[in-house]
Amino acid sequence: MRLTEAQQTPVISGANPELKSPLDFSRRMPELDGLRGIAIAMVVFVHYIWFAIVARPPALLGYIPIATRPFWSAVDLFFLLSGFLIGGNLLDARESPNYFSTFYIRRFCRVLPIYFLFVGIVGLAYRFIYLPVGAPLDWVFAGKLPWYSYLSFAQNLWMAKWTTPGAMALVVTWSFAVEVQFYMIVPALIRFVRQAALPYIFIAGFFIAPLVRLFIAFHYRANLFATLCLLPSRMDSLFLGLLCAFCLRKPEIWKRLVKSRTSLWIVFLILLAGVPGLNSKGLPLTLLWMAVGYGWMSVLFATAMILALTNKSGFLSRALRWRWLTGLGTISYGVYLFHYMIYGLCMWLIRGHEELLTNGKDFAVTLLALGLSIALANLSWRYFEKPIARWSHQWNYDISSKSEPVPQSTRPARIAQDDSNVLNPRLG
Repeated sequence: MRLTEAQQTPVISGANPELKSPLDFSRRMPELDGLRGIAIAMVVFVHYIWFAIVARPPALLGYIPIATRPFWSAVDLFFLLSGFLIGGNLLDARESPNYFSTFYIRRFCRVLPIYFLFVGIVGLAYRFIYLPVGAPLDWVFAGKLPWYSYLSFAQNLWMAKWTTPGAMALVVTWSFAVEVQFYMIVPALIRFVRQAALPYIFIAGFFIAPLVRLFIAFHYRANLFATLCLLPSRMDSLFLGLLCAFCLRKPEIWKRLVKSRTSLWIVFLILLAGVPGLNSKGLPLTLLWMAVGYGWMSVLFATAMILALTNKSGFLSRALRWRWLTGLGTISYGVYLFHYMIYGLCMWLIRGHEELLTNGKDFAVTLLALGLSIALANLSWRYFEKPIARWSHQWNYDISSKSEPVPQSTRPARIAQDDSNVLNPRLG
């Protein structure tokens, strides 16, 4: 018997087909691509608009950064999706003898090639553009961390130690480091811990994260940066995603959720109504946000995800399946990696200044940078990322053989929806 990445989820008998769990982690769930599209839009907004607006109230433009402070939580949405999708695949394949080898082959083929390509391009830009130009591009390339930190996926540790984001062109990679460190822990956790104990561990991870942030805030006040970029301080949304993946596989829980949509919507609206109360000056370095904000937004996102997945005919699910939104979500990894450097180079080359949004010309350059980022990400997905990911999906989890997985050349590979990657707003 061979697993195709995810075993069939047990179903519930009954006339209502919605009471049968439709989740199959070997297939793409377009609603999750839609959520990813929303998250990358939030990231780009923070970098292109939020940081660039210098106006302050009572100027109308000055209210935009105030109203959109919670967009910082885009990273929590991506961590949630990562935990949910990766956790789902691992839970389905936990008995496979080639569990570890297949997971790491497929995961690293998805995230490492474009990561190293991006780091190499930034290195070339640093050598052949920044060094000759100098000061006008300091805000994009200066403040570098040790080069080996990016190759060892430890840049977030250096950021926390030195209390600096490093070069802004590479700052987005901190969340990639968090995710790689997550990969080093979670497969063993799901494989070796008794299944009945897993939800308690996931819940514990969700509640430990704010305690870590508060511990840092009270004992290392000069290094609050560590609350933003370390795995222990950002694992609440990752572990909530794992918990959702575990629970939505239980027929009795799925049935209860389907029958409780009204209650779920009430919870969602209450969580949404509470967001303005978290939206205080200094976010995300306020005690309120550290203690409650990260978890609050993670639960809000998880509720939206559950509502979309348990009601395919509902408005939310249909909206998340809009083609332009799912398309943006599909290429979001490439957009995330390249968009900030492209923006910086466009601003320098055309406007001659750093991130700034004061007139129509600045806005036009911002739109140009957005268009270039989407175009480059689309090319990267079609001709670089997707072929490698498709090749890696020739490896399957096998529960019938003790041998290592081998390519199945007689069957075309299918890219399952485990190709999510964390995306996040700039730190600093």
